[in-house]
Amino acid sequence: MKTKVYIKDGKDLRSAINKTFAEFKIKDLRNKKVFVKPNMLRIARPEECVITDPRLIEAVVSHLLNNSANVIVGDNPIPQKVNEIEVANYCGFLDAARGRFRNIGKYVKRIKLKNNSVREIYVSRDILDAELLISLPKLKTHELTILSVAVKNQFGIIPGGLKPKLHFQCPTLDDFCRLLIEVYNIRKPDLIIVDALKIVDARGRVYRLDKLIAGEDAWAVDYVCALFIGIKPETSPLIRIGIKEKLFNPEDIEIVGDLTPIKKFSTPISMPLKDFFAGIGSRIFAQIQNFYVPVIDQSLCNKCRSCENVCPARAIIHFNIDHKKCIRCYCCFEVCPRNAIKRKPKVI
Repeated sequence: MKTKVYIKDGKDLRSAINKTFAEFKIKDLRNKKVFVKPNMLRIARPEECVITDPRLIEAVVSHLLNNSANVIVGDNPIPQKVNEIEVANYCGFLDAARGRFRNIGKYVKRIKLKNNSVREIYVSRDILDAELLISLPKLKTHELTILSVAVKNQFGIIPGGLKPKLHFQCPTLDDFCRLLIEVYNIRKPDLIIVDALKIVDARGRVYRLDKLIAGEDAWAVDYVCALFIGIKPETSPLIRIGIKEKLFNPEDIEIVGDLTPIKKFSTPISMPLKDFFAGIGSRIFAQIQNFYVPVIDQSLCNKCRSCENVCPARAIIHFNIDHKKCIRCYCCFEVCPRNAIKRKPKVI
C-alpha cells in the first residue's frame, strides 16, 4: 500500500490546510483532544528559519477550532533565562496559537526504553494524552543528522532540560539516531505538515519557496524532504538507518505534487571523523548545561508546593532542591507561579 506525501503550494495557507485535512480524511474533530507540535527550538524570530512559521501554526489551529476540536499547542525548548511561555511569545507562537499555547514542561511521565543505552526518559503527558497529534516541523539542516524534519521533531516531546543529558548518554551519532527512533516510536504523529515556506541552507542562503510537505508517516516525509532539497536521502544517517533496518520502504512512497529539487542547496558536510567530534561536542555541551542547577529563591517563594508536586525525581523537599537527585528537567522552573526558581551555577 502506497504512503502518500503531498508537496503543496502554501501561498494560501488556510486553503492548503483545509485541503490537507480533507486529503488525509481527518474530519470528525468535534471535542477531540488535538495536540499541535511545532518546532520551538529556542528564542528566535520566524525570519531566522529555525522555528516553525507562526502563520502555519495559526492556519492549523484555526482549522481545528473551526471544527470544534479541543486544541493544545506546545513544545519543549532547552531551558533558557526565560520560561517556555516567554519563549513562545518572542517566537510569535502565543498569538498564532489563539490562546491555546500551554507550558507542556509541567507534567511528565517516565517511559522505559528497551533497545537503547538510555534506559528511561521523561515525556510530556499532554502529548501522550492527545487523541490526535499534529506535527509541524521546520525543514532545516542539522550539523549531526544533516536533515532535521519530522522524525527529529518528536524529540520535542522530552522536557527541554533533559535533552543535554540525553546527548551526553549518546556519545556517537549512531547512538543519538537510535535514541531519536525510540522517541519517535513512543508517540508517532497522526499528521505531519512541514514548514517549507521559507528555509535557509547550511551557508545561510534563504529560499522563499511557499511550500508545505504533508504526510502521515515521518519516514516518508523525511525521505521526500531530502529529495526536495536535492540530496540523496541516504546522506542523512537517520534515514540511512531507517532504510537499512526496513523501518520504511522508499518504493512505497507516492509523491503527489511537483517535486522539483532545489538547486545548489547546501547541507552540512558529512565526514567519517565527524561522528567522533560530534560525540565530544555533545559531551561538552551537556557538561556546560549540567553546570547549572535550579535554585529556589526563598524571598520569592510563596510555599505553594507546585514545584514539589511536579518534580518527577522527588528531589524537592521542604522548599529545597536536592541536586544529587535532580535530573535537570526544569519542570519546577516551568511550573513556579512566582518565578522563584532560577538556573544558577552549581556550587562544588
